[in-house]
Amino acid sequence: MKQLSTAQAKVFSKLKDHKRRTGQLPVLSLLAQDMGMHYVSLKQHLDALAKKGYLILESRGRGKAPYLELPSECIGLPVLGSIRAGSLSEAYAEAEQFLPLRGFDERHFALRVEGNSMADLIQDGDIVILEKCLPNRSGEICAIRVGDSEATLKYLDILTDGYLLRAHNSDFASIKITAEDIHIEGVYKGLIRGEVSVSLIKEREYYY
Repeated sequence: MKQLSTAQAKVFSKLKDHKRRTGQLPVLSLLAQDMGMHYVSLKQHLDALAKKGYLILESRGRGKAPYLELPSECIGLPVLGSIRAGSLSEAYAEAEQFLPLRGFDERHFALRVEGNSMADLIQDGDIVILEKCLPNRSGEICAIRVGDSEATLKYLDILTDGYLLRAHNSDFASIKITAEDIHIEGVYKGLIRGEVSVSLIKEREYYY
């Protein structure tokens, strides 16, 4: 899946948010006005999104607004990739799967777990749901990135001189991290396990 530019991502986010709130897509002229851009610029971004498979865009003829729709698999909770629950590893930031679950907004995302450091609470292959926020207290489970790209799923203990990344599985040692080296990607809110996740997940399709 091709990565979106900053402007394309903003347009796509606006479309999804409006669809979630109202059940339909916005009038394009009003969307352009709301985003502070010319209609022609908005149309260019929509063309790019369509070519990358993020929406369906069909011309209705000169002087008419194009037919626009978001594929059903683009609506839902995005599964951003895999995260290690063991050794630190890179987490993928491009959603290629979606969970059609209600009650979540753009602050929420999902990650597929690899590893056993959080077993048996969170097992290899589980899909965890997280919220993009900071933990309310010490000891919450968080998706944590260390440095530029390393990520892991651990209990996050807040220390006076940094943080402790603590596994649920006692076979794994805790890791002490300084505040300068840590970035909290999200806080754990729940999980989906087994055949339920397989039946729910919608793969992103390609239209161009």
